[in-house]
Amino acid sequence: MATIIDVAKMARVSKTSVSRYLNSQEQGHMSEDTKQRIQDAIDKLDYKPSNIARSLKGKSTNVIGVVVNDMGNPFFVQMIRGIEMEIKDYEYNILICDSYMSVQKEIESLQMLRQRQIDGILLIGMNMPVDHLEKMSLQAPVVLLERDAGGTSFPSVKIDNRMGGYEAVKHLIQQGHKRIAHVTGNMQSSIARERLQAYRDCMREQGLEVREAYQVEGRYDIASGYAGLKQLMELEEPPTAVFCANDMMAIGAIRYLLEYGYRIPEDVAIVGYDDIEVASMVTPSLTTVRQPILELAKLATRILLHKMQKVSIDGELARLSEMKAELIVRKSSSIPRNEP
Repeated sequence: MATIIDVAKMARVSKTSVSRYLNSQEQGHMSEDTKQRIQDAIDKLDYKPSNIARSLKGKSTNVIGVVVNDMGNPFFVQMIRGIEMEIKDYEYNILICDSYMSVQKEIESLQMLRQRQIDGILLIGMNMPVDHLEKMSLQAPVVLLERDAGGTSFPSVKIDNRMGGYEAVKHLIQQGHKRIAHVTGNMQSSIARERLQAYRDCMREQGLEVREAYQVEGRYDIASGYAGLKQLMELEEPPTAVFCANDMMAIGAIRYLLEYGYRIPEDVAIVGYDDIEVASMVTPSLTTVRQPILELAKLATRILLHKMQKVSIDGELARLSEMKAELIVRKSSSIPRNEP
């Protein structure tokens, strides 16, 4: 299907010129020859602009604000990529604010976006209470990613964190492990709390002891995964398996174990969460919970575009508001079977 970019290339004009022509705003901006080239390109490519693309005009800033937990995390970088992929034909720019996992920084970022009168806001992994967000009375429409909306009216697109975490721990139990630890994310994060609860629920439901000493808080980075494993392996009775709340910490855990001569997974099995691009490239390759990151970001952006133009969200978008995670088993948790 042809896009506005294809039309612009064929007509040898900018996307802005094509947009002006489509929205009857070309008066005084282009010659008759330019208008004819654009129309010829539209006819040749059989380009049909979507209703939402044609309706997104006359905005004050043409900017969408994105508040994200930690731009140092590849998971969030992939989300930004998905957002950019979805808005590429709509002449919108994004303004990214890194909250550094701080509620205060989230508030300051939202206040700044409100002052700039941006057209819409995507909040990724927000840490502040949702009802507090509601009290901020933001003028622009807001969509939450990776955060439950609670009893508020904010649209929310998220992964089923409980299911993903539960499957990760259940996999380790099925491998024969009983002493299973968990390196959590920053506990200010609702995502970290959901994955911790999934770990506890699975252990209890499978009849295994949930030890406080086996629950270590991390910061979603490699260094805290390394430190978490050091703390766990120095226990009098260390775990034989560890579920890390994201892949970055799992990579740090693997690094610690290899440096101190542990075999993975024979001595200690490791499972991460996210399936970032490097998860399959580390040694041993990382068992993890895959999230449809690009799809999640693109869906949330489509919903925001609908909200910005006050277009009703159709049934398909509503049904996809919570996506499913998938366990990807690799060498860090599964002992290879001897071939006959």
